[in-house]
Amino acid sequence: MILGIDVGGTSVKFGLVTPEGEIKNATRFMTADWVNGIGFVESMKKEIGEYLKKYPIVKGVGIGWPGLLSLDRTKVVLLPNIPSIVNVPIVEILRSEFPHIHFKIENDAKCAALGEFYFGSNKRMQTFVLLALGTGVGSGVMMNGKLFIGGRGNGTEVGHMLTTRGKSLENQVGISHLIAYTKEQLALDTAKKSSLHKEAELSPKVIADHAGQGDALAIAVWAEIGTIIGESIVNIVRVMDINNILLGGGISGAFDYFVPNLKKAMLAHLPAYYTDDMYIGKATLENDAGLLGAAGLIMEAI
Repeated sequence: MILGIDVGGTSVKFGLVTPEGEIKNATRFMTADWVNGIGFVESMKKEIGEYLKKYPIVKGVGIGWPGLLSLDRTKVVLLPNIPSIVNVPIVEILRSEFPHIHFKIENDAKCAALGEFYFGSNKRMQTFVLLALGTGVGSGVMMNGKLFIGGRGNGTEVGHMLTTRGKSLENQVGISHLIAYTKEQLALDTAKKSSLHKEAELSPKVIADHAGQGDALAIAVWAEIGTIIGESIVNIVRVMDINNILLGGGISGAFDYFVPNLKKAMLAHLPAYYTDDMYIGKATLENDAGLLGAAGLIMEAI
């Protein structure tokens, strides 16, 4: 059994993971409680200790973090949501506390790519890029069966690539920006033809539902989002020489509405070398991507 830990700005999830990818005994803790209580590191040590005491079968612990890591994967070097952990030698601390346990840490989006590789429906696809399209835009790359981390350990931050529109990808298709763009389009719809005007609150799901009902404005919003993502993926494909693309995260539920324009943008800018056998599909682990990806760190090590 592997203990997977998915650290987020809102919560920290723990779960036991079998080598087949089944999650057992999952628990969630509020990140703020850890930060404001005995401290994040002490809280993590305490809860890991409780799990190891209760489940002595655990031999490895993988931890995913929503930030940048040191090249040697021993500490987090940038994590705005939990500044108290920055530059703390967390792996050394945990190994000292639990010397018989194997610990590994990684960026959470890179963990998601590992999770797809070991446990997803796209299992054992040797080379692909995964885009996690949610509050932000994270990404991970598997290259010939190995996780690619870049020259200094924090490569493939594609959400921060600038697009032809002069903004980063994340600042255009992250959920808050998607909603802001939709509101801008609704403001232009002075005749109030769109059924979205009736919604008290917008979300990717709400906008996708209206697109499914034939709402022209909602359809146009997703078409624009698809074009922006597609143009960005062209850059990724050209730089990384990868044409297997997996899309996950909170807006992937609208896959059917934005992918046609995504593909159109890619076909317009890529030669047949890439497009003849190009694959664009959904990431499959959904809400379990973090835990299973963290467990994938230990799978990679054994």
